[in-house]
Amino acid sequence: MTRRDDIGAVARFAEYHAANPDVYEALLRFAREAKRAGRTRMSINLLHERVRWYTTVEANLDAFKVNNNWRPYYARLLMDQEPDLADFFETREAKADREL
Repeated sequence: MTRRDDIGAVARFAEYHAANPDVYEALLRFAREAKRAGRTRMSINLLHERVRWYTTVEANLDAFKVNNNWRPYYARLLMDQEPDLADFFETREAKADREL
């Protein structure tokens, strides 16, 4: 992928994030819930699936969509924006590291 494509991915994530603030809020809610339960590390994949369960089963929000492409971006954004979640997510080197 070229650097131009990388920049495009950042812009697409920013657009998605701005249009779907509930995704961030739900991930934040469940991350903090896990932390209160004693977890010191968590997988963003697990939380994404928890958000899906919550929105489709518990809250019955069929229109709520969670895009898999943005998982590494959300993990890094949450750790950057929420001091209590710094180093909470297990991450591997990803394109998101070079882009953000």
